[in-house]
Amino acid sequence: MSEVSLSTMPNFRDIEYERPDIKEFEEFVRSLRLKLMTAQDLTITMDTILEYEKYISRFDTMYALCNILHDLDTSNEFYTNELEFFDEAFANVSELSSLVLTSILNCPCADEIREKYGDMIFRKAVNQKETVSKEIIDELVKESSLENDYSQIQSEASIPFMGKELNLSLLSPYLESTDRKVRKEAHKALDDYYSSKKEEFDRIYDELVKVRTEAAQKLGYSSFTELGYKRMERYDYTREDVERFRDAVVRYIVPITVQIRKLQKERLGVDELMFYDLPALFRKGNPVPNVPGEGYERVAGNFFEKIFDVDPSFFDVLSEHGFTDLLSRPNKSTGGYCMYLEDYSIPFILMNGNGTADDVATIVHEGGHAYAAIKSAEVSPFVECLSPTLETCEIHSTSMEFLSYPYMEMFYGDKADQYRQLHMTQALLFLPYGCMVDEFQHIIYDRPDLTPEQRHLVWKELELKYQPYIVYDEDHPFHSGGGAWMKKDHIFTTPFYYIDYCLAHICALQLWDESLTDQKSALIKYNKLCECGGTDTFLGILRMAGLESPFDVDVIKRLAFSVCRFLEL
Repeated sequence: MSEVSLSTMPNFRDIEYERPDIKEFEEFVRSLRLKLMTAQDLTITMDTILEYEKYISRFDTMYALCNILHDLDTSNEFYTNELEFFDEAFANVSELSSLVLTSILNCPCADEIREKYGDMIFRKAVNQKETVSKEIIDELVKESSLENDYSQIQSEASIPFMGKELNLSLLSPYLESTDRKVRKEAHKALDDYYSSKKEEFDRIYDELVKVRTEAAQKLGYSSFTELGYKRMERYDYTREDVERFRDAVVRYIVPITVQIRKLQKERLGVDELMFYDLPALFRKGNPVPNVPGEGYERVAGNFFEKIFDVDPSFFDVLSEHGFTDLLSRPNKSTGGYCMYLEDYSIPFILMNGNGTADDVATIVHEGGHAYAAIKSAEVSPFVECLSPTLETCEIHSTSMEFLSYPYMEMFYGDKADQYRQLHMTQALLFLPYGCMVDEFQHIIYDRPDLTPEQRHLVWKELELKYQPYIVYDEDHPFHSGGGAWMKKDHIFTTPFYYIDYCLAHICALQLWDESLTDQKSALIKYNKLCECGGTDTFLGILRMAGLESPFDVDVIKRLAFSVCRFLEL
């Protein structure tokens, strides 16, 4: 979908799901490896590799399609059962893929491939070899199953509140109500829900920590932390770099967030700012879109048309063909994402619009992912190199949030400036939270024998470091007892991912800062970032796009000053 076309694009509902044949793939890999090890001609070698790429693309597409169809209706048992199939299939396919990529590393034409297509496929081949082995297939299957267990429980949440049964997304607007009593009761309902799931989530996470640690030890690593970094494909920075980044956030960002909370307390006119007050940043309520939910697709399409000067916009085309699903409803999975259907070069955007300011940020965020996926659809013959590592992906999405500021009147009318203030404030507040999630995981996987209660104590201690303004009360024992980490699905399903959002924020803020004086220049850099796809490492792509490293403390200090000036702090 490098050129989005209404005439050639399928409708989402016309794409048929078909379970991949793993036995067929196994037989194919056996014959393919022999071809790779004997082929002396680059053309023959690449033709052989491209056969494999078609197979892996088909598998990835069906896996993504299965996830989407499940998430659109979690009550559909067929796709729930299919996800169980993928729990095992994904582990087997990963191991087979590792064998193929290792064959590419050692094939007679390896040097010619490297010269023509670059080094990333070889980096990925080495990384795959170091993270996947038939020896850990059982652990990978169990890990995937446990992750799905957590996600399924979250998607099925039914929380009684004000005479209704609400899922997590539909409860969210009440958490930031202008009525303090409603806010408190909504947080109490949330606390009660997680208290009822605490024992089950403790068990799931305890098993996840253990099975991930077992896998790491079988592969020869001292802890899952080492394996986790390799899984995240961190080719050009280390845990020490990440630690220095977190330290800089504590030093330069946390004091600003404390000031923000002091101003919020004055703005709300409360004697003490309680944890259930935190989502309500404005006394008259956080700004909400003046567009009804059913109008999101139309206005989002207009927004992307304006910012990129293309009519129809890619978002218009996706919506026209059913590749967006934006509103929350019962039996729909929580959260939001952009998932890529590789066989069709088409992204699918799912979110849970509920009438809050987060709706617009999510539309723009996931739209940034979709735009980048389209821009890089043909950047490499290797499926593995179409998309960059995840911290770079999050720059695509987060930058779009900040670059959208001049157009927010489209969603908010005369409250657009209030939204910009809210969004930037939340971005600043997010940085310490994201770092806290990351440090929590480092501690947990460095000390895998901690008991569930000890893990909750670790979270409580980290809250004092990263969010020293939080004040709990006795009506919310789950949160006050250090349980809030259980709400963050990334901790369960994608370990060590969360710091990527923080790194991306610092990079995105660079583009925002530049856009204040030269929007065109910022968009040129943004497009360059998207067009690179996954053809280089994180820091390599930043250099290609003309951005500075987020690990540079001076960059963090400079941006903190710019943001404070913007927020008039």
